[in-house]
Amino acid sequence: MEELFRDFWWLIFPIFGMVMAVSGGFTSERRTRNVIDLIKTYTDQGKEPPPELLKLAAKDWDEDGVTTSPRSRFHDSGWTFFTFAALATGFGIAYWFIHPTEDWAWIFLAVAAGMGVMALGGLVMMFLARK
Repeated sequence: MEELFRDFWWLIFPIFGMVMAVSGGFTSERRTRNVIDLIKTYTDQGKEPPPELLKLAAKDWDEDGVTTSPRSRFHDSGWTFFTFAALATGFGIAYWFIHPTEDWAWIFLAVAAGMGVMALGGLVMMFLARK
């Protein structure tokens, strides 16, 4: 067991990130559900819900009734493409400088290729995203 932890200690960080992402999703869903329940309470009583409450409920919805999460707005801005393109460039440059001297330099090339594919995916998502 000690050997397993020593060799794969770095997996703690992606696992922690995944747990935080899932927890944030559940928290956001719970908040939205509570706001909608509060609006239903106002309408069941025949009262007009406060405008601030309606703004909170409308914040995560676009004009077509489709949810717009912060992640989809992130893709619309194009930052995904630029981030992965910069990472691909950085790993490509690292490969260029290291490959004549080290046998393991192909790892940098593999990571650069993966980041390049992710950058292309971000570019496609940026152009195909609904405005």
